[in-house]
Amino acid sequence: MSKRIAVLGLGSNIDPLIHLRKALRELQQQPVLKVLKISKIYESQALLTDQAPQNWDKPYLNAAILIELTYNDPHELLSIAQVIEKKLKRNKIDKWSPRTIDIDILFIENEKINLPDMQVPHPELENRPFALLPLLEVYPQYKPTQALWLNEASRPLNTKKSSSAVWPKLVGILNVTSDSFSQDGLYQNDLAKIDQKKLEAQIKLMLADGAEVIDIGAESTRPGAISVASLVELERLTQALEVIQSIKSSQSFEISIDSRKAQVMQKIIQKFNLEYMNDVEGFRDPSMLEIAKEFSGKFICMHSFSVPPVKDEIIQGDVFIYLKSWWLNKLEEFSKRQIPEDKIIFDVGIGFGKSAAQSFEILENMQHFSDIKNEIYIGHSRKSFLASITDVIASERDQVTAQVTAKINQAYCQYLRVHNIQINKKALL
Repeated sequence: MSKRIAVLGLGSNIDPLIHLRKALRELQQQPVLKVLKISKIYESQALLTDQAPQNWDKPYLNAAILIELTYNDPHELLSIAQVIEKKLKRNKIDKWSPRTIDIDILFIENEKINLPDMQVPHPELENRPFALLPLLEVYPQYKPTQALWLNEASRPLNTKKSSSAVWPKLVGILNVTSDSFSQDGLYQNDLAKIDQKKLEAQIKLMLADGAEVIDIGAESTRPGAISVASLVELERLTQALEVIQSIKSSQSFEISIDSRKAQVMQKIIQKFNLEYMNDVEGFRDPSMLEIAKEFSGKFICMHSFSVPPVKDEIIQGDVFIYLKSWWLNKLEEFSKRQIPEDKIIFDVGIGFGKSAAQSFEILENMQHFSDIKNEIYIGHSRKSFLASITDVIASERDQVTAQVTAKINQAYCQYLRVHNIQINKKALL
C-alpha cells in the first residue's frame, strides 16, 4: 500500500451546484481516499464541437478536489469516479452533451499513466482552463509547460471564478426574539406582535443575498438569556412561519426551526412543512428523539453542555478527540431509533462549551473532522469568542465574522449559519 496525492476535476452543467455538492459528498464517503482541500467554484462556457446542438450550450460550474489516496492500483480511483458518475445519473451517450457530473483524474503526484482507458495527467489539462485553474489553486506545485493562455488577460471559454456559487449552503439567521445578543430580534417585548413588513423585508434580503435556508429561532441562547415560556415561543414561531410560507409560495428556499423544547417542536412540525429541526441541546431530551423519528427532514444536532452557555464549562483536553467521541455516541442514539445517519447534521457548537481559543482551533482546522461522514454545520456569526480579536459590539461583528469565514476549509462545511449573508458569501467566493 502507498499513499498518493491526486487531483480530481469536477464539472457539471445540469443543476451544476447541486451536483458538484453531491459529488463532493460522495467522494468524502469513500474509505480509500481523504479529501484534503477543494478549490473555489469556477464558471466556464461549454466545450463543444461545431456540430453540437444549440441546446447543449449550457454554462458549466467546475472545481478541483485535492485528495490523499490509498491504493494498489490507480484503476481503483477511476472505478470510484465512474460509480459516482453513474449514481448521479451521468449520461455518457455523447461526451459533448450536457451532464450532471464529470469526474476526471487530472493528476496523481509522481505518477504518469498512459493506458487506453486512463491517461494521467489528463492529456487535455493544459488546454482546459476550467480544469487547470482549479488544479493550480489546490496544488500550486504543478508547473504547466504548454498553457500559454495563463499569461493572457482573458481565459479560453471565458473561464473565471464564479461570482455566485459557493460550496456551503448559506443559512440565514432569523431571530424572532426580544433579547437577541446582536440586537436583531423582531420583537420589542414578549407580548408584541411581529412586525410583518420588517420580517418580510429581512427574509427577502437574505434570499436575494444568497441564503438557501432560513433558520428561525424564538428564544435567545446568548449567555445569561432567560428561558422563554413554551406558549410564547410557539406563538412567535407560528406568526413568523405564516409570513415565511407566503413568501415560499413564490421563492425556493428551505426552512429550519431552532428550538430545544420538544412540545414546541412537535406542534410546529405538525402545522408547517419544514426541512430541518435544529436543536442546540443536541437532542439530549429523549422526547426530541421521538419527534425526530416521525420527521421527514434533516436534524441539526449541536454539541453543547449548557444552553445558554456557562462561561467556565468547557471541553477539557483535545477538542477534536472529545467532539468526535461525542458525535459517535450521538450517532448511536439516533441509530437505536432507526433514524437514518444521512439525515443527521453535526453542528460543532462554536461558542458553546468551548473557550475562544478552542472555537478558533476548530474553525481553522476543520480537516480534523475528515473521518466524520455526516454533513457539518458551522454557526460562528457575531459570537462572543470573536471578542478576543475585536472590541466591537456583537451587532457590528459582521466584518470580523467574514474574515473568519474566509479561512474555513469549505471541504468540511456543508452549512454556514450567519446573520449577514452578503458579506459572508463574498468571503467564500
